[in-house]
Amino acid sequence: MFRHFRRRNMAGILAVGIACVSGASAYAFTASNTLPTPLSAGGATAAVSGYTVSTLTYTFSADGTTVTAVAFDLDKTASDVQVALTSGTPVAGDWTDCGASGASSPWAVTCTLNSAVANGSADNLAVVAVSSGTATIG
Repeated sequence: MFRHFRRRNMAGILAVGIACVSGASAYAFTASNTLPTPLSAGGATAAVSGYTVSTLTYTFSADGTTVTAVAFDLDKTASDVQVALTSGTPVAGDWTDCGASGASSPWAVTCTLNSAVANGSADNLAVVAVSSGTATIG
């Protein structure tokens, strides 16, 4: 009866021994990995506030059938502004890059549209402005 018990103990001790050797080997392998230096990782957050558009005006063609340009003021400076004048949600081809706003208050933006828009067919002016960098519509 005790002989059977000893075989079980030996099998258990042998299994624990193999696990210890395997664990130590795995640790030794991972402990030898090297990484390039310096390493950097990070993340940041920043508050994003919108722009207020005011004093909106439209320029029409000589015959009054199309809108050819828009002008407006922003409440702060913008390094790049894009507009889209559409009858619905603008798509990539609807946007016109207007460049930067004026350098001082009222930060005026004047934008000649890439293609004239039929008078009365567009009732949605979308404006994208950024305080730094380039506005990219994609």
